[in-house]
Amino acid sequence: MNCSEPDFLTIRERSCFQLDNGKYIVKVGLLNNLNYLLDFLKQQQQNLNVKNDSIEKYPGLSYEFINKHPLLKTLIDWYLLIDEDDRICDDKHRLIKEFINAIIYNLTKPSNHFRYSDNIKDFALSLYILGGKLTYEFVRLNLPGSLPNLTMLHSLISNSNLKISEAEFRFDELQNKLKNLNIQYAFGSEDMTSVIKKIKYDSITNTFVGFPTPLAHGIPIKEYYKTDSFDILKLWFSSIEKSSLLNVHIIQPLQSSSQNVIPSPFLLAAYGTNTTTTADDILQRGCPDTNDQ
Repeated sequence: MNCSEPDFLTIRERSCFQLDNGKYIVKVGLLNNLNYLLDFLKQQQQNLNVKNDSIEKYPGLSYEFINKHPLLKTLIDWYLLIDEDDRICDDKHRLIKEFINAIIYNLTKPSNHFRYSDNIKDFALSLYILGGKLTYEFVRLNLPGSLPNLTMLHSLISNSNLKISEAEFRFDELQNKLKNLNIQYAFGSEDMTSVIKKIKYDSITNTFVGFPTPLAHGIPIKEYYKTDSFDILKLWFSSIEKSSLLNVHIIQPLQSSSQNVIPSPFLLAAYGTNTTTTADDILQRGCPDTNDQ
C-alpha cells in the first residue's frame, strides 16, 4: 500500500488503520461491507445464469411471447405480487395456487399421468359430497385437469373411510373424533330430507339401498334388504314403496373455551324412510323402556 498518489492516500486514510510498524490494515466494518457486496454480486450473477439457462431451455419465452398471451402475463404478475408482499399469508392462496398448478401441469400430460396434491383431493371430496355427482362432473369436464375423475374419487372415498353404510351408527368413529378434538360433550339432532326415489346396489355390504328401513324398537335394522334370490328382489320392487325421505342423525361437538374454531358436525347415521314412522317409534328410540311404562 505504498503509493504517493493523492487520491490513493486519501482513500487509505479513510479506510485503513496505521499500525506502529507503519503498515496499514483495512477497517473491519469496511471489510465486512465489501464482503457483503461481493456476496450480493455473486448471488446476482447466479440468478442471471439461471435466467440465461431458462432462456436457452425455452428460447421462445420472450417479452413478445409473454405479451402475446394475456393469461401467462397475468399469472406472472400475480405470482410476482404474492412474492413481493410478505403480508399475504401463504395459506390464503395455497389452494388456488395448487389448483392453477394442477391444471397447467396436467394439460401437458396424458390423462393417465394426471397428478393432484392432497389439498386438491380434499377439495374434490368436499365438492362431490356437497354438490353431488352432476355438479362435480360439470366442474371437472369444463376445467380439464383440475379435478380427479370419478374412478379416482371413489378410490379416495374407499381409502379414507368416508363411505357410510345405511342404518349403521358410527359410534366408534364418533368416539375417535371427540378424542382427537379433546371434547367430552356434544348434542345430537335428527332430521329428514326429501330424496329422489331410486334403488341402488351396495356391493360392499351386498344390500339394496333405497327401500324404507324397518325399525325394531325405534332402531333401524342394518342391512335388512340383503338377498341372493331374484324372486325376493322382484317381490320387494313390486310390494315395497321406495324411500322418499332420508333420516339423518347428526352430532355437534360442543366448542370448549380453549378452542377458537367451532368443530364440524358429525354424521352418525343415515337411512331411508317414509311417512310411516310413528311417535311411538321415536319414543322407543330415545327411551328404550317406553313399552314397560
